[in-house]
Amino acid sequence: MKKSAFFLFILALLMSGCVTLDNKKEEQLAAQSEQMASLQARIKEMEAENIALKDKIGAIEKELTAVPKIEKEVVIKMPTAAEIQQALKNANFYTGPIDGQIGTATKEAIKKFQEANGLNADGVMGSRTWDKLVKYLNLS
Repeated sequence: MKKSAFFLFILALLMSGCVTLDNKKEEQLAAQSEQMASLQARIKEMEAENIALKDKIGAIEKELTAVPKIEKEVVIKMPTAAEIQQALKNANFYTGPIDGQIGTATKEAIKKFQEANGLNADGVMGSRTWDKLVKYLNLS
């Protein structure tokens, strides 16, 4: 009888352990199921947000295509020889006559102006040189 009581005790102990393990597994599965349902709900929310954002993008793209494109015309006015000479004279780099001719004296004055202003001293009136020289044009 002692053996069978002991055997029944061990059997009961083992059975209670299995029930406890089964309950824990069930609890874990239930928690995982809840978590899965929560994640699926969040996915649906995010998909709805994604669709709404795509609709907004489409509306903005339609608005952008409806806006007329404005093309700005850039006009670069290069100076006349007389304007160059006058500006160089006002800046004290040219002493010759304002004759509208880019001769040796005018080219030398351009080179000196370019050197004084940190430009490539090539004696050619390019846009960078004129950008710096133009402020002297209307000083007379």
